[in-house]
Amino acid sequence: MHEGRNREPEIREVKVKAVGRKYVTIGNGDRYESEESNPFGLIQNIDYGNKGLLYPSRTDANNYIEKSRLSVWISNISWIKSRNYTLEQLRKVKEILVD
Repeated sequence: MHEGRNREPEIREVKVKAVGRKYVTIGNGDRYESEESNPFGLIQNIDYGNKGLLYPSRTDANNYIEKSRLSVWISNISWIKSRNYTLEQLRKVKEILVD
């Protein structure tokens, strides 16, 4: 899966060519590795540009996209917008978000 700053995420199915201890290699030779920032998928091992993401299924890729969009949505709720919610609604949101 590839996503850019100004474009929609692109999900493609690829064939896995090899699975090693550190890297998973796909058919075109691109290598993917595990990183703490993405515990559910693998991140492309490149030094420049937007890194691709590799997920075991299309469902996992779609879940990542949804989570990413919801995170952006939550971060865009300003203090002024939050005044439109009741105190009880805000308490429930805080209960969910605070560990």
